[in-house]
Amino acid sequence: MRWALLAASVAAAAISSNGAFAQDAKREPAAQQSSDQREPSAAPATTTAAALRVTSPPNVAADRTYDTPQAALLQADIDYLVREGHRAVGRDEADGLWYAAAFADDLAAGRYADARAVLRGAPGGIDGSFADMLEPFLIAAEGNVDRAVERVDSGGDNLPQPLPEVARALLFESAGRLPEAAAVYALMVERLDTTPPGDAEPQTSAEFDRALNAARVTHSVYRAALVSHRLGRTADARRYYNIVLGFAPRAVDVQANLARLDAGQAPFEQPLTVVGATGRWMLFISEFVTQAETLQAMIAQRDPEAGLASESGTALLQIGTLLANDSDDWRLYAAQQALDAGGVDGAQRIIDQVPATSPFAPDAEIVRASIQIERGNDAAAAASAERALSLAGSRWSIIASVGDVYRRIGHPDRAIPAFDRALTMTQDAKDRADVLGWRAYAHRFSGNLSAASADVREAYRIDPSVDTRLLYVSILMDDPAAWGDGVAMARSLFAEQPDSVMRLNALGYALIQRPEGLEEGYRLLWRGFNFGQTDYSVIDSLGWAYYLYGHFDQARALIERANDLSGNNPNAEILDHLGDVYWRLNRRDDARATWRRAIEARPDAIRRRDIEQKLSRGLTVAAPRQRALPQVSLPEGPAQRDEL
Repeated sequence: MRWALLAASVAAAAISSNGAFAQDAKREPAAQQSSDQREPSAAPATTTAAALRVTSPPNVAADRTYDTPQAALLQADIDYLVREGHRAVGRDEADGLWYAAAFADDLAAGRYADARAVLRGAPGGIDGSFADMLEPFLIAAEGNVDRAVERVDSGGDNLPQPLPEVARALLFESAGRLPEAAAVYALMVERLDTTPPGDAEPQTSAEFDRALNAARVTHSVYRAALVSHRLGRTADARRYYNIVLGFAPRAVDVQANLARLDAGQAPFEQPLTVVGATGRWMLFISEFVTQAETLQAMIAQRDPEAGLASESGTALLQIGTLLANDSDDWRLYAAQQALDAGGVDGAQRIIDQVPATSPFAPDAEIVRASIQIERGNDAAAAASAERALSLAGSRWSIIASVGDVYRRIGHPDRAIPAFDRALTMTQDAKDRADVLGWRAYAHRFSGNLSAASADVREAYRIDPSVDTRLLYVSILMDDPAAWGDGVAMARSLFAEQPDSVMRLNALGYALIQRPEGLEEGYRLLWRGFNFGQTDYSVIDSLGWAYYLYGHFDQARALIERANDLSGNNPNAEILDHLGDVYWRLNRRDDARATWRRAIEARPDAIRRRDIEQKLSRGLTVAAPRQRALPQVSLPEGPAQRDEL
């Protein structure tokens, strides 16, 4: 696939420098000393800095253990990571995650000599890439900001732009030297590509660069806006805030600060301290590390693993939000990341750190609703949605999110009015199309196919973006009266980017919904599978095509793989397909167990009724007869599970 090759070239430098937080056998000579020769300050600290204890599980033993660091991160138990980090440093272990936790603790507690000892023993030593990233903030805490900035300059080659400029500016911010911070940020913005990424999949290296750098650019320019805002440089602040809005049009923190700028008030965030600046820096690094590790896995074509995408990135993210205690936007991300990976309780502890006075308080209630849905407590989810609604004010996106919560818990009678209300508050075509798309999905979920099709047609009329057109295909392929229009739209998307797995899957899966499209859909899905052998959507689609051709063993191998790849988020459609396959293979108990899991995964109303009938009576329609598979120019499909 073309974009995978682009990823390899764009990300190579980032991946190669990611060793700072991985195990590293190359240690400086001082770190080779035995434990009894290490500085006394490397011994475990007796207490964790208060800032890093706030998300630890309450009322648990001080000697609690986890099987892996990831298990602790899913609990958001940074207190545990700090304790074990100090012990790992004392044992001279080589995993940078432990050193990051121990360093953050010592810095936050003001134990600067101990923090320096941690850096000496870290992977690469005091002159390695780990220390390059963190020592400048220790030097600033020790009171020498100018030398701290020089330290950034000496180690800047380890990080991509604009991160070295961000580090310099954060250091100046933390010392209250705002004009110098503003000068660094101004030069940074001048060098940045501030063109937001398009809504289509990247096809060139420049487009892929923009997609990779979008979050980094957004947060960097936001810092520039805050500094100009504090200095009273209204025009510069407004220009920077508007750049951020180009990337994130609904950014509530930007909108809140633009209102404060107009009123002559300072930003709502507090000025940075050194500890807060260190936390902010860790947040930037967490994004970089997670992205690099994700790209590395993608280029290596490794199967996605259940859990967190990056232990190191997640550790830096969770520690960073605790050190930078007003980083509520990052807190939302950290909580959702933990929830997606199965860490329900950890997500709860993270999101509970968002204060009721934060501009992100309504967003936090939406995350709380998702947590309660995951726990199976629909009443609590509805209560969180109501609280979000009461806090939403003029934020139509929150009101639409409330509608989606109601949709997820099976209350279309409350979901549709929320979307209706959101529509009255939107003027921009893209915003209206988004709400119409959400409402279309809610109609589809409740089984009202004609209303869903009408909404998505109107969304496409006012906003023919890629996202809208993909939703158009998804909705219309299930509507008997609109299937042909859905296929036509899928063909147009495919013609624009014929090597896109997502578009291949959209067209192929739409085609196999009808007998007349099965052969063409099968061929396309084989092509998509060849490009995306770890994409569970296209794997399930191809497996279902095998099922429709009556080749149940091949279908089982593929759909089991798709189910495995779906990880922490069971997919009702995949489970439904798998149950059907098991039934045809005369594995009746497995079929019923799998259909029950599909029900637990909250399918839409039409699928739920169908699954409930199958649980009651089994499959009553005749099995697809086995037919010869169409010839394809790609290798033949896997016949057994272990061949995948």
